[in-house]
Amino acid sequence: MSTGGTLRIAVVGGGVGGLAAAWEAKHEIVRRGMDAEVLVLEARERVGGSILTERVEGCLVEGGPDCFVTDKPWGMDLMEEVGLGPHLASTNDARRKTYVLWKGRVHPLPDGLILLVPTRVMPFVTSSLFSWPGKLRMAFDLVLPRKCDGSDETLGDFIRRRLGHEALDKLGEPLVAGIHSGDPETMSIKATFPRFVDMECEQRSLIVAMLRRMRAARKARAAAVRSGSSGRPTRPRTMFATLDGGLGMFTTALARRIGETAIHTGDPVVAVRRGDGAGWVLRTESGAEHGVDGLILATPAYASAGILAGVSPALAAELEAIPYVSSATVTLAFRAAEFPREPDGFGLVVPKAENRRIKAFTWVTSKFFDRAPEDIVLLRCFIRSADGETETMAEEEMVARAREELRSILGVDAEPLWARAYRWNRAMPQYVVGHLDRVARIDALLTEVPGIVLAGGAYRGSGIPDTVRVSREQARGLVEQLAATGGPVAADSVSRREPSA
Repeated sequence: MSTGGTLRIAVVGGGVGGLAAAWEAKHEIVRRGMDAEVLVLEARERVGGSILTERVEGCLVEGGPDCFVTDKPWGMDLMEEVGLGPHLASTNDARRKTYVLWKGRVHPLPDGLILLVPTRVMPFVTSSLFSWPGKLRMAFDLVLPRKCDGSDETLGDFIRRRLGHEALDKLGEPLVAGIHSGDPETMSIKATFPRFVDMECEQRSLIVAMLRRMRAARKARAAAVRSGSSGRPTRPRTMFATLDGGLGMFTTALARRIGETAIHTGDPVVAVRRGDGAGWVLRTESGAEHGVDGLILATPAYASAGILAGVSPALAAELEAIPYVSSATVTLAFRAAEFPREPDGFGLVVPKAENRRIKAFTWVTSKFFDRAPEDIVLLRCFIRSADGETETMAEEEMVARAREELRSILGVDAEPLWARAYRWNRAMPQYVVGHLDRVARIDALLTEVPGIVLAGGAYRGSGIPDTVRVSREQARGLVEQLAATGGPVAADSVSRREPSA
């Protein structure tokens, strides 16, 4: 596999996790003074995974994620490294308001509500969303005892225990469904919101903990401004950020820096076997083979399971057990003059109890700057799916569902100028109770297949910043592992053979 002292690594999967891993592996090898050859193998005809930005009639449309959280710096760190710092863009916080549909009425979330936790008294007290018993129950968080025994529980059980059932029904469930496509009744609190676990254990009250964290964050920002010593370009200070040309700029820039000749698309990897003596040999659907010293699997867990089935059935079984759900969105464009109300917020979430066919929508042209001409309103609807029905639903049906719900909720009767539907089948990993224990078992089984690591969003964080962080860490760890065993060891690194007749 390797010759001439060149360390060769294959990254399977060309989503943001795979591209981040390839970037890091290449640079870590060079940093160590070694020659590097990194190959990216992507099953689809394009890289980027679920990040997809398109231009439609003068409008910027995101088919997948449209922003990322800014309190986790890892995504912005890499964006700056690949030259995208000047393109980092804030959301329009002058209109940062979210609404909840409850019993057919649209209610604004009270100001000061952060991650389900109220931090301001009067907006919470005067909110029309919560009943007085519900408000009092949420306030009990101030006096409830802490739970600090290290055990896992569902996000639903945690929210009910700390804040009550109204907080779960009206906030927790719709926000989690809209952001993670998840079900709080199965999601692990330790794996999905470890911050809540830490807040309860350290400060007892979520409200007290959030207020103290906000105070500390304000002091840190003020100190950074006074010192002027951060040394970094100015970054967005809003809770969410994006790129002014869409998140597709990120994966495009990564692919360009990695090098087009290093990226192979349209030929899925189907299996891996041990090389002669050391290293690994990958086989693709076309019959091509690639011999490498190290392997980074940045595919969905179920795809990695299929690739690894021949070398570690036990590892494959653990990976296959990680559940996934599908997601689907529809973006519609309307003439502003025909829209019944001026968009005055980021969007609206719809609790499951409302029995609607959408679970959220975003006012794109209110949430972001410069996404469409001034006379156009863009809305993005998240389709609610039961039993995976969106995986086979015709795009026309998805658009019809979105239009029907917008007509019912907002009174939008106008004909859209155009609509675009996007479907991502089995794209969202679900961290159910026991997920971290399963990840620990996966880590233990990986020690039996040295030279292989797992990257991407299936294990320790699924948002863009966490996916970048995990993938870069795994890539560095693999290079360190290979360097410790003497560096390049295999022969014929990128041998290929034609598929048999």
